[in-house]
Amino acid sequence: MPVLIITDGQETLLVDEKESADLELKLNVTSKGRPWITLGAELFAFGTYKPEAKSRLVIPSEQLTFLKVLQKRQGWANCKDL
Repeated sequence: MPVLIITDGQETLLVDEKESADLELKLNVTSKGRPWITLGAELFAFGTYKPEAKSRLVIPSEQLTFLKVLQKRQGWANCKDL
């Protein structure tokens, strides 16, 4: 099973395709969805098996921390307040 490596250079988050698609959906409903549209597109590409999907993303610490918060929330509907 392929794994997407998301890192800020210090910490790392590993997600599979299903988790990547889930994170993208959660990100979309937050206040960060529009400003971080590129991150969402990368998560979507990996989560939907796009040929251009990257296997490693290097992102700012703020984004990585936010993704970790999203990962702990159950369902995209519980992320709307972020």
